[in-house]
Amino acid sequence: MSIFESIYRFFGWWIINIDFFLVLLLILAAGLFWLQRKKWGKRLLIISCAGFVFLGIVPIGLWSFETLENRFPKVAQIPTDVKGIILLGGPFDKLTTIGRGEAAYNLTLGRFIRVFEIAKENPQLQLVFAGSHFENEMAKKEFRALGLDPESILFPDSSNNTKENAAHTAIHLDPKPGEKWLLVTSAYHMPRSVGLFRKAGFDVIPYPVDYHAPGHYEMWFFIGLKMNLDAWHAIAREWLGMVVNYMMGRSSEIYPGPLTGN
Repeated sequence: MSIFESIYRFFGWWIINIDFFLVLLLILAAGLFWLQRKKWGKRLLIISCAGFVFLGIVPIGLWSFETLENRFPKVAQIPTDVKGIILLGGPFDKLTTIGRGEAAYNLTLGRFIRVFEIAKENPQLQLVFAGSHFENEMAKKEFRALGLDPESILFPDSSNNTKENAAHTAIHLDPKPGEKWLLVTSAYHMPRSVGLFRKAGFDVIPYPVDYHAPGHYEMWFFIGLKMNLDAWHAIAREWLGMVVNYMMGRSSEIYPGPLTGN
């Protein structure tokens, strides 16, 4: 891991988990008051409280969800020359699955359900599932339960993140120039994923699914700290990931979008 990536992981974690940062400021403020440093204690207290009030009222995370989800249009019809479907892993909650002894899902379950529907409607397309070792094993069980033969599905080497998804899938499939692959993932995750897969040599057709926002921007406010923070956690990871991928040469675009003429 490079020094740049180590720095990004450290500071990026605090940006993504901004609520922990604000709680830390509260703790520091309390410590400063205890040490009779009331001036700086008040400043940190005001910054922390203002941050929580802002995030609790202004749905910046949900607005950003719409921006990411609208980046690529929905696919009206799958082209006849598509080689296959690549589904990115992520829908399984590992800790809960292990703890409960049965499949448990997270925010991205929609992508798994939707790809099953696409695969059933287009049996001629090769289905590829790109995930971690745990996700691959869970996906095999779930696909079998849903009526899809796991033996007909390709599972590239286990991957721990989207960067490895793209790299390992490229090695496994060895895409030829002109081959078109349908890339299926949650709509908000699509821009970052497309940049990585294009760089890996795939002529992907983005097929966004699993939407979490209505799709049109509205200037509305409400009290919903947990909802806004959950949205912030998801979209901050995407925005930071796209910037870092571009800076480290993993993507040729800082904000991947539809190709001209597509």
